[in-house]
Amino acid sequence: MNDKVLSFYINDSFFGINITLVREINRNVEYTPVPDAKPYIVGLFNMRGQVVTLFNIAELMGLQEGEELSRNTCIILKAPANDPNQIGFLIDKPGDVIDLDKEEWELPPANVVGLEGEYINRVVKLKDKLLIIIEPGQIFKA
Repeated sequence: MNDKVLSFYINDSFFGINITLVREINRNVEYTPVPDAKPYIVGLFNMRGQVVTLFNIAELMGLQEGEELSRNTCIILKAPANDPNQIGFLIDKPGDVIDLDKEEWELPPANVVGLEGEYINRVVKLKDKLLIIIEPGQIFKA
């Protein structure tokens, strides 16, 4: 059985997310910072009349480099049926949709512990790089 994964980059890391969880990708997002918000909440933006909370998952996963956040492309997730809140997260750039065979997926190594470990669902060895599949349900319960 195959799964489709949307790949994306944060810093030099290559990530993926199950395509069925993605609503859309937005480029050149202009958002409004939220005063006194947690450091991983970047701000809010208006997506066709709906307010979207933007997260900095680089901060959450310990990948943040420096203070300056220059990302302005985001992935908006589909809202669960019982939750009207729309959420998204900033990325450096989107990749491709990759068709993966479930047999290619591996559990993350046992020595990946802590916050960043709980956000990783699976790891896939591709021909020239490693694809880290994230678990958004874990990330956004923070």
